[in-house]
Amino acid sequence: MRPAPTRLSFNRLLLVGMALALAALGVLLLVRGDAKPNGADGRRVGLAGLAPEELDLHADRDALRFKRIVGQTIRLHQRLAESAALFDRPADRGLSADERREALDLFEAVLDHTIALDQLSRFHLDFLQISVLDDPLRHARHFALYFAAYTEKLALGLALIDRTINKPQFEKLFDEGNQGLGIVPGAYGRLKWNVVHVEDAATALAAHQWMKLLGAKLDELAQGDGPRWGFVLARLEDRYQTVKDNLTGKSVKLFGGNSFDIGKDTAHAVWFPVQTEVAEVMGDTKVKRLHQYLISAEQVSDAAKRSEPGDVLVERRNWYVSNVGLPGFWPHAALWLGSAEELTAYFADAEVERAYGGSFAKYLEDKFPGAWASYTAPDAEGHTARLIEAMSEGVVFTSAEHSVGTADYVAAMRPQLSKLDKARAIARAFLYAGRPYDFDFDFYTDATLVCSELVYKAYEPRKESKGLSLPLEKVVGRMTLGPNTMVRLFDEQLGGKAQQLAFAWFLDGHERERNASFEPIEVFRRSWTRPKWDVAQK
Repeated sequence: MRPAPTRLSFNRLLLVGMALALAALGVLLLVRGDAKPNGADGRRVGLAGLAPEELDLHADRDALRFKRIVGQTIRLHQRLAESAALFDRPADRGLSADERREALDLFEAVLDHTIALDQLSRFHLDFLQISVLDDPLRHARHFALYFAAYTEKLALGLALIDRTINKPQFEKLFDEGNQGLGIVPGAYGRLKWNVVHVEDAATALAAHQWMKLLGAKLDELAQGDGPRWGFVLARLEDRYQTVKDNLTGKSVKLFGGNSFDIGKDTAHAVWFPVQTEVAEVMGDTKVKRLHQYLISAEQVSDAAKRSEPGDVLVERRNWYVSNVGLPGFWPHAALWLGSAEELTAYFADAEVERAYGGSFAKYLEDKFPGAWASYTAPDAEGHTARLIEAMSEGVVFTSAEHSVGTADYVAAMRPQLSKLDKARAIARAFLYAGRPYDFDFDFYTDATLVCSELVYKAYEPRKESKGLSLPLEKVVGRMTLGPNTMVRLFDEQLGGKAQQLAFAWFLDGHERERNASFEPIEVFRRSWTRPKWDVAQK
């Protein structure tokens, strides 16, 4: 009779099993060309080399970011389900103009969120660099984020593909690209390659086995912080089952006869021609960057001199997943105020002073004392606030150095309005200072605001002011206004009787040269047509 195994032998067997499982998972992940999180310059980016406190900061913030993205993907799944009549048609039944727009909006939203989830997953793929023996809890934490984002991405992509695959009216529409939405040609084929791939089933199965071996540490995470890590793990298990059922139960439909792009496109080393260096930064969290900001300190100073209170700024940061859900090249908008002294001097205008009973700056200070104190206080680096914008922290006052200086592309458009109309818009913006960010992108509520919503509501036409007529658009079931639409409107109205915005300045980024330059109106007016996720920006 064989003697009972000792506790030591059990531990050895467990270690051997874990080593084999991790090796299998590592081989699957690292052999795949589209799973390597390399930067644009070819260097490895991610968790390796970060201090323990930086690892924890990334993990906790990205767990919250994942939770927010999931809130949006749940609504997207609902929208796809509600659009059954749109997708439930034979291959030979075409789409009307309204149906094409609805389909493109849904495709862009799915694409946007799957790319964001893909980058989150890539970043935390470096859990492989954290020792499971020496630091098991951190290993488990980053593995959970990797796998949760990975399964969320697959489930969302599959939900769209399941409804549109082998239906040429959708496949051709999605693959031809759309300038206004920032969709590059071939996008649908690349989406299919990255979520309907035979290796995804193997990767998901291997990762789930590793998840089982990490069970105790994952339970510890969930018990220690249920709202954050309990949610991540519960969502992970739910999406894993969905992906498993889909990839196994519908394999004939998904893999059989799917020759539209899969198999033809071999350029799948990354998810897209997408900014892979976004793995350095998730959301608004910045720890390290492997490249310099494209806009220099001297250009920030020059831009400030070219700006006037009331200017509408649009911004883009190439290596951020910012404002997922708003389509197009330009994802962020802000309102230029100037410094308190510059604002005071600009509005030393007879019409403004009659309307506000004296100094406009004094009116703001008396009417909004808390906001004024925040506006006039220097930031952590000692810089002077010159903008008001809605960010993840809420509606806040920021310096040009922080807002313009950390961007790669920034432009300013000047409303063709009187100083009194601009003063009234700024006063409304002060009213919203301190309100939280609107992660739902719902323009029908004032309790929370997204970046472009702040500009929209500040300049909304009213009985006492002309304002700006900025039409809302329906994007995935919500009425909203993207910064990219503002630039498109500028382009379309330029030189006509309906023109509302004039050109002030444009700092255009150049990725290859790692710098930016002031460019003329002819370059800016077409910027809204640039691909949203294209790393090869001109």
